[in-house]
Amino acid sequence: MREVFIKTPGGFRWPFSKGLLVESMMMAGIGMEAALSVAHTIEEQLRSRKRPEITAQALKKMLVREVERNFGPDLAERLRGQTQAFEDIVVREGYRKRPFSKGVLARSLEDAGFSMREAHTLARAVEARLRRSGVRSIDADELERRIAAEIEELFGPAAKARYAGRQALAGEIFVEEAEGEPRVPFSKGVLAQSVMAVGLSPDTAYRLARDVERRLREAGSTVVKRDYLRRTVAEELMEVAGEEVARRYHLLRNIRRAVKPVHLLIGGVAGVGKSVLASALAYRLGITRLISTDAVREILRATIPKDLLPTLHTSSFDSWRALTTPYDSEPSAALVMQGFWDQVSRVAVGLRAIQERSARERTSLVVEGVHVVPGYMTHQYQSEVIQIPIMLVLEDENLHRDRFALRERETGGSRLSSVYTEHFSEIRLIQQHLVELARGAGIPLIPAENLDRAIDKGIEVIVDRLQEAYFDATQQEGQGPQTGPRPAW
Repeated sequence: MREVFIKTPGGFRWPFSKGLLVESMMMAGIGMEAALSVAHTIEEQLRSRKRPEITAQALKKMLVREVERNFGPDLAERLRGQTQAFEDIVVREGYRKRPFSKGVLARSLEDAGFSMREAHTLARAVEARLRRSGVRSIDADELERRIAAEIEELFGPAAKARYAGRQALAGEIFVEEAEGEPRVPFSKGVLAQSVMAVGLSPDTAYRLARDVERRLREAGSTVVKRDYLRRTVAEELMEVAGEEVARRYHLLRNIRRAVKPVHLLIGGVAGVGKSVLASALAYRLGITRLISTDAVREILRATIPKDLLPTLHTSSFDSWRALTTPYDSEPSAALVMQGFWDQVSRVAVGLRAIQERSARERTSLVVEGVHVVPGYMTHQYQSEVIQIPIMLVLEDENLHRDRFALRERETGGSRLSSVYTEHFSEIRLIQQHLVELARGAGIPLIPAENLDRAIDKGIEVIVDRLQEAYFDATQQEGQGPQTGPRPAW
């Protein structure tokens, strides 16, 4: 039987497990035997599907529907109101976000003096209470208060006081570049995001960040040099992920923000997964500005009348309908591409303005969309940024069709798959031309069949391009490949 995967809003996937469904139903008050029966039914339904993956939101709807059918509306409503075991709980720390991890919390509690059994009991209790309450997002300070309350309830006020004392005793760790220079607080969230940029999953990244913090505390460090921190992280990476990932980390630490801002350009036709890949790569690289070319087109539509630029007011795959040239109901390939190029040239005006402003402000940027086309993304300040274009390609036609159906379900029917399948031949024709252009321009093609592999390949392309830009810059300065200005770890 083939494996089914659960996909999160952030684009990550993990294998489907009946245990997650059982855990969710038991939290809602359903007995284990009954929960196992429902979980088995859902597993069979999932394995019979054409698509090997399902979103967490769609899985929740399926679960609630089955519970309502088997146990009635009251239990279904209770289940609907809680956060399921297969849904993320996001912890907010300032402007940074991280997924709640029971394992990370347990290790933190062990550091605060609780035994392994006590720590895991507490972590399970905290998670269960959050999920039963339907918490999807929580501030770090509020989470800390809930942990303290759970400790008091399970182990009494003395244990709560001991926990608070250990937390205060731990104090804050600061990082400095050199003696006497300004210090910045050590942040597990920043460090985790940093190592995600070299290909680690969020859960692994946060475990590693926690292990690094533990090593620093065990060494009695309150102020650490940045170089020492990097070496410590590299040693942990070597153990967790191997020499190649540790080498990649060293490279990125030297060049991230050391040369110029990055403009990552992700092209590809409708349905290949551009927006998901863009979000995943932007998060790993710490780039907060992400632009969709569809959004730029919508802005232009709102400001330019349809009778002035009619191709702007169509989809990229049927822009040929707006051309003044007479056409048949079945357009020629040349006419389809003529309409497409006309729309791309119009949208490129808005994209160029966005790129130029980001370049002048020295701001990194991710742009994704079908209008990211070789030859249309140049601008007068291009030498001031590191421009990294990639093209996302989906070769499997059946999988491409299925993606539209999946997107329709995920968006609650707001993006009908029939609209795209009706023009599927035009979409595939546009992809063929984009692939030829990308190959001619030496732009990397990234297969879109598997998102995890696409992210890995995207990171590989980015690292290679940054390395090239870094060495070019240092050689021009006559320094050789030494170290750049102070990067963010």
